[in-house]
This record gives sequence, C-alpha cells and structure tokens, in this order.
Amino acid sequence: MADVRAEVENPQEQTGPVKILITDRIAHEGVAFLREQLPDAQIDERPGLKPEQLKAIIGEYSALVVRSETQVTSDILTAAHNLRIVGRAGVGVDNIDTAAATRQGIIVVNSPTGNIMAAAEHTIAMLMALARHVPAADASMKANKWEKSRFLGIEVRNKTLGVIGLGKVGMAVARRAQGLEMQIIAFDPFVSTEQARKSNVTMLSLEDVLKQADFITLHTSLTSGPNGTRGLISEKELAMMKPGARLINCARGGLIDEEALLKALNEKHIAGAALDVFSQEPIRDNALLQQLIAHEHIIATPHLGASTEEAQVGVATDVAEQIVSVLSGGFPRAAVNAPLILPETLKILQPYMVLVEKMGRLYTQLQPEPLRKIELTYSGEIASYDLRPLQAALVKGLLESVSEAHVNMINAQVLAKEWGIEIVEQKSTTPAEFANQVTLRVSSESGSNTNKDDYVNVISGTVMHNEPRIVQVGPYWTEFVPEGPILFCRNIDQPGMIGLVGTVLGKAQVNIRHMDVGPSERKARSYELARPTESALMVISVDNPIPEWALDEVNQTGTIYGVKMVNL
Repeated sequence: MADVRAEVENPQEQTGPVKILITDRIAHEGVAFLREQLPDAQIDERPGLKPEQLKAIIGEYSALVVRSETQVTSDILTAAHNLRIVGRAGVGVDNIDTAAATRQGIIVVNSPTGNIMAAAEHTIAMLMALARHVPAADASMKANKWEKSRFLGIEVRNKTLGVIGLGKVGMAVARRAQGLEMQIIAFDPFVSTEQARKSNVTMLSLEDVLKQADFITLHTSLTSGPNGTRGLISEKELAMMKPGARLINCARGGLIDEEALLKALNEKHIAGAALDVFSQEPIRDNALLQQLIAHEHIIATPHLGASTEEAQVGVATDVAEQIVSVLSGGFPRAAVNAPLILPETLKILQPYMVLVEKMGRLYTQLQPEPLRKIELTYSGEIASYDLRPLQAALVKGLLESVSEAHVNMINAQVLAKEWGIEIVEQKSTTPAEFANQVTLRVSSESGSNTNKDDYVNVISGTVMHNEPRIVQVGPYWTEFVPEGPILFCRNIDQPGMIGLVGTVLGKAQVNIRHMDVGPSERKARSYELARPTESALMVISVDNPIPEWALDEVNQTGTIYGVKMVNL
C-alpha cells in the first residue's frame, strides 16, 4: 500500500511534474535547495504577480512560496486545485487566509525560528537608538549641525524593560537586555511564572507591566476577535505607561493603535517610540502613518526585523525543506494549521491509521446513513501516543465515499464539524481483548441502531504483524483483513450455512480468498445448546466481484440474510 502519510495528509493526486511557484523574492539558497532535492520539479520564480494573474495560474501548482508581499486570499486558494502547501519565508502568516487553506486541506507552513536572532537584535538596536537619539543625531550631523546639548540621552542600565509576549523572540530580547543590566518584567498569558523565573524574568499582568516599565517591547502575534491582539496597545494602555517611557514594536503592524500613539507623543506623555512594522505596508499615501513617522520622537524602519543575510537564508531554506518533505509524502515541522506529529510517532501509528480509515469506510458501506456522534476508544499502549492522525484517518474513511471534499489531517476536524459529526475519544493504556485495540461506536442521526436490518453500531480492530485486522462487527466477533471486495451476510447459526454460500459463489466463478464466521459470543458452545434464533456473521473476502444474480440467490435461501458487498 502507498505511504499512508501521503494518502491521509496530502490526498490530492498530482498529474504531471510537480510545479512550485515562488511569488516573492527569497534567498537563492532556498531555491537552490528545492532544485537540488526535487530535480524533476518545475520551479517558477515570478515575483510581483498581481492577484488576478496569480489566481489564473495557481491551479497548476503543488506548492506556493511567499514572503509578506503576496496576499494569499480565499479567492486565490479556491482556484488552487492542486495546491498542497503554502510556505511563508518568515514568521507571520497574516497575508495567508489560513482558515480557507485549512478548509481545503492545504498545509500552511512558516519559519518560526529562522529570524529569531535578527528580530531580537533589531529590537535591541531600536532600544539603544531610542535611548541615545541616534537617528536624529545622525540626521543633524548630516545637515552640518553640531547639536550636542539637544540629544541628551539616558542609560539603559538599571532600567526596566517590559516584554509583552515572551515567546522565542521575546525571550531572546530579554536575555540580551539582561546583558545590558536591565531588569526584565513580562506579560504573556501562555507562559508560567515558574518558567519565566528560571530565566530571571518576573511575570506580571499587562497593566502592571505598562505601569512599571521604562521601555516596552512587543513580541506577540497579530490576532483578531474579542480576545485578539489587534489594537493591544490603544489609548487606554498608552495612558497607563509611565510618563517618559518608550515603546518598541518590531513584531506585527496593528498591535498598536497608531492614532492613539500619535496623540500620546503630541501630548508628550511618552518620550518616544521605535516602529519597524505598521498597519499598512508600504505606507504610501496613508496620512496618519506619514504624520507618525515624521514625528521627531519616532524612529521608523521599513520592516527590517528579519532583514539580515543570515535570517533570509535561514527562513528560505527552512521553508524549502518543509516543502520538499510534504511533496515527498512526509510532514512539515512548522505547520501553522496542523498538529506537529514526530516522524517516529507517525511510523508507529501508520498501520493504525490504515486500520481506522478502513473502519470508517466499512461503516459507511455497511450502514449508509447520516452520522450524529462517534466514540473512538483506544486500549493498550497505543493510547499513550498523540492520536490526532487516527481521528483524521477516520473522518477520511467516513466521508470520502459520500463527500467530494479531499479529507486529510489539515481539514478533518473542519469537515466533521460541517457534517455535524461529534467525535469523542476515550483512552486507556489497559489492554482490552487485544494488546492494542481501536473501537468505533456510532450513533446515527436518529440516535439508535434498532432496525433488524442494521449491521453495525460497533466496529473494533487491531494490528497484527503490522497488518490491520477487524475483530468485531456489531455484536459479532470475527477476524479479517479489511482489503478488497468482501461479502458480509448473516445467517442462522446452524450447520450447512457456509456450504450454501460457497456453492453459489462457485457457480458464479468467484474465488474465495478468506472466510470467517463470527459468532455473537466469543466462547465456544455446542450445537445442541444453540437456539434457532441465534445468528452469526459470515465474512467472505473474494478475488473478484460477485454478480448481482449470485447475491440475490444467497439472499433468497431463507436462512441467510442481510447480504451486503463492500469494497475496501
């Protein structure tokens, strides 16, 4: 069977050579890596494409590489019929509609570590420039002036730096500021007090950081919504800052209410601000931003946080490596819209992913009706792993036969929600009937499975010798490999039933590959104790399709009923 990772995570079928489109300028090392690792791929560098031009050609490509200039909108992604991955050679993905990409099963990756040092160093450079008026003094000298008394600065030693967002960049800034003998306080709702204390950082509330810091630097992502970070520093927060404090933003444009900042500067409440990012980039004819950057107490740079030779090479090669991994059937290490699953974990889970997908396909073919709630139970050592790929595999199996959507680990949860399917997981490291077992319990839209012709509301499986096996279907205990065409039928549990079916299949020239009869109880019992109403499940794997007339003949025996063919 093909690599299950490629099948579950990247289901789109590639026709013709792999094509990669690069629409913004990236370091040549990244392009060289793509050419070296994917020698048969067509790599097109076309910076400066207009949105309508990109939309017209994006359907030809498997991968798209951008920086901050290209806007990857929902409209463009809808036209991206073969696209499997969008790579952003940088940290932020504000220019990519990740929700639309997720809905279509397109992986979005970035380079969260490639420019950490560059961003941290630029922040420190901005801090020192603010403290010592470096840009204004330089401009004065170039104007043939000598204004020594005008540019009286302050020392940063023994000052307090407030870091808002103590992630990788924020922590790198904190460490460098500690080298300048600054005291570090921080606000980050996702970082524990103990974790920060180990780095000699004191965690406080946002309000307390604003009130106590001499310098405040922002290092958080830009998010919208009620609890988002857009406008995080507005008029209210600026008013909380110490008189004469200084503000630095080398993170994302939009974190600061720029109109409120201009007002605070004009009122001389704060001493200055250093900005590398803006709500509109480039600024062009934005009147507010033009006033802001022209202010004598503003230091402005054109989004230079990641603009070092080392950082550009780092982010370009980082994204190129992830694109090669995805197009080769693997999984990226920095997916923005997918869980990080380690390769060694995927290797262990691979046969279980096949198993669970087949269980989903088996259910929809045996019991084709709308789903309401699914309960997945994992028993044994398998329960100790990160099992999100199994849930994705299940949704793929359940929906692909009834939906036109491509299902993979990126969009499985989204599609399940759209179909109104609730998925509940239960885990126990204690083995059940087998050392490792996965059990699927399903409630239909009606909430029950009571019809006498219903086959299943329970399917259970395991992996033996690295091969998936189904061990329970409904109330019947069985054992078979879920592969190829399989005949399911129930029969009165009495002698002669196998012979009846075998005779019909022989007459139809259908070769039986495997047969198993599953009782409703696992323990052995004698025929004398059997009640005529008891039934068993006959599972017959065949090498070729069974003609309709043969299925009708089996169904008309009177003692065999519920005849159904599935193809796995």
